[in-house]
Amino acid sequence: MKIKIITSCAGLKFSYSAGDVVDAYAATAKDLIRAGHAKAIGGKQETPKGAETDGKGNNSAGSGAGKSE
Repeated sequence: MKIKIITSCAGLKFSYSAGDVVDAYAATAKDLIRAGHAKAIGGKQETPKGAETDGKGNNSAGSGAGKSE
């Protein structure tokens, strides 16, 4: 999904500066837009190859790591 970054921001797998126009994973783009860090750019909205489409983002925290027994 193509977005324009409004405020500089970074995550585990990305780092964007204000003013950048980037093609981000759909889940990441939606999160950044929702948080006010980016806005959607017009045109065809595509998900980059290998992008997750389940809406859960690209976070491995749900893998059970850190669970106490």
